Amino acid sequence: PKVKVKMEEDILRLFETCDAVWLHDGDPKKPHAELTSGLCSNGFFDCQRVLKYPTICENLAKLLVQKLKTNGVERADWVIGSAYAAITFSYEIAKEFGAIHGFVEKDPQDPKKMVWRRLDIPEGSKVLQVEELITTGQTFLEVRRAIEEGNEGKVNFLPIVGALVHRPPKLPLDYGEIKVIALIEKEVQSWDPKDCPLCKAGSQRYRPKTHWKELTGKR
Repeated sequence: PKVKVKMEEDILRLFETCDAVWLHDGDPKKPHAELTSGLCSNGFFDCQRVLKYPTICENLAKLLVQKLKTNGVERADWVIGSAYAAITFSYEIAKEFGAIHGFVEKDPQDPKKMVWRRLDIPEGSKVLQVEELITTGQTFLEVRRAIEEGNEGKVNFLPIVGALVHRPPKLPLDYGEIKVIALIEKEVQSWDPKDCPLCKAGSQRYRPKTHWKELTGKR
């Protein structure tokens, strides 16, 4: 456990060095995050600010593969990522397993919907799903739906999803038969805007990826 905690602390410091994580300090006058889902949040991880460095992406992938193997994932025939930030990370994971790599794409008609169009996964192949960030599980379940719908044969997903960051509102979080294995696990709150205590206190909300400076107060 001590080794695990130290590794998480080191990776979290890496995120801080890359200016890729923001956590609200509790001051209601300061702004908070508006997530892609429309929910409000008191924290945000911008994984792309870390994964844009190829060597760091590769090294983080190696660490996650070690953790996945410790949790019983000895082999994967395919490794699947999602658009967009998870593509390079899942690619590096696939290299470590000697697996085939693929990724779902956002539906041009509905960005919240994923599609699988370009490749066919042979029935019986062991498929490992990898995400750069998991908040509620909605995205990785949508990825699975898209892959199952886009393949003629039955898709054999491993019961584990690998992630760089797992940031649900409460840990541990039960995903049923699916287990999330992540390098960073941290509780980060999310609220519907009508229930958000920060909104009620007068805090301005910003989309982090387009208003990072305003959100973090860094110039």
